[in-house]
Amino acid sequence: MRKSLFLVVSLLLVAAAVLPACGPTPTPEKIVVTVPVPVKETVVVPVTATPPPPLPTEITVVDTNSGANFQLFWQTRIIPSVQEQLGIKINYVVSKGTEVAERMKAWEPGKGDIHLLFMKPDDLANLIKSNIPLVKLYPDRLDMIPNLAKCPEEYLKTAQGVDIQGTGALYWRSQYTLIYNTEYVKNPPKSWKEFYERRAEWKGHIGWMRPDSKSGSGRSLPYAFVNAFVPLTNPDGSPIPLAELEKKPEYQDAIAKLKDFMTYCKIANEPTNMFEDFNAGDTWIACYAMDYSLWSISQGTMPPTIAAGSLSDGMPAGSDGYLSIPANIPDEYKQVAMKVINYLLSDDQQIRLITEMWQYTGTDIEDKVPDVVWRKIPKWKEIEPVRVRLNNKEFTDWVKEKGAEVLLPK
Repeated sequence: MRKSLFLVVSLLLVAAAVLPACGPTPTPEKIVVTVPVPVKETVVVPVTATPPPPLPTEITVVDTNSGANFQLFWQTRIIPSVQEQLGIKINYVVSKGTEVAERMKAWEPGKGDIHLLFMKPDDLANLIKSNIPLVKLYPDRLDMIPNLAKCPEEYLKTAQGVDIQGTGALYWRSQYTLIYNTEYVKNPPKSWKEFYERRAEWKGHIGWMRPDSKSGSGRSLPYAFVNAFVPLTNPDGSPIPLAELEKKPEYQDAIAKLKDFMTYCKIANEPTNMFEDFNAGDTWIACYAMDYSLWSISQGTMPPTIAAGSLSDGMPAGSDGYLSIPANIPDEYKQVAMKVINYLLSDDQQIRLITEMWQYTGTDIEDKVPDVVWRKIPKWKEIEPVRVRLNNKEFTDWVKEKGAEVLLPK
């Protein structure tokens, strides 16, 4: 029995071993081989940016303001200094405001060849009224011209009563004073009214410029005289229309007084003629630009016995100096012109202006001016209260156009 059981178990074990070998072939295991796919790399090739073209090193400056003294100052002081400090060469040209305006009218955008203008207030006002485009400097370009912030804001807003739209940078403030030869005039007048009342004392020896003179004094003197008797502007400085003035009896009286006063004067065509008369002893007293008068003493073209005084009812402003940039020039020249303007408004250049040329600065830096200057000329704070800005352009235009016919002695 045990043997039989053992035999059966053995047979079963043999069968279990044989059966798998006799069954179907097992499915082979699938082997997946991952082959790495090369990734295409993005190669960044550095691109060298094209540098902007270098700024010009040469500009053209046209001056419609300066007299002989400042034309010399430009040529001997300003131009060499700009060349040395900024590396910018200035081609300096003297011209007239009317000629420059006609030339600028013909420019196409970006084609202008005058890069910086130095002008009288009248010339700047005429460009604005003629819609000839200029670069707005204040307050837009304080980034390029930070020294412009030192200029009195009222002068950056208006010139001769015209809104100049921030297009002019004030370089200097020119001032008229009473000038007289102490050899002949011992007790000068203290006001225009007194000057008129005492006119007979100096008959034939009062210097006066023709109304149509190239010199701005031809308009400044009548303006200050008439304004002493009847205001030509409103309290806010805005001009009173000429038609409105002409209806006032006091205006007509002031014009009559001016015509009468001029019969006592020695009329000069230009400043050089008046100074020749001073040197010859023919002219004893006049009202003229302080800077030119004092400079002329040093040049020997005015007597050393000349003194300066003031008139309490108004001394005319001279031809203040404005720097402007035409809009229709290449942009790169505008940048260079702004560098030059900022340099000319620097403290160093402004102090040189007053110490060498006796011209009041365009920037408010009176506290930085050497005390020796104030021993010779009044401080600005003393002049400003009696300063008469020629804000009524309609009146000055009338003097220029009609003055020779209406005012000059027949």
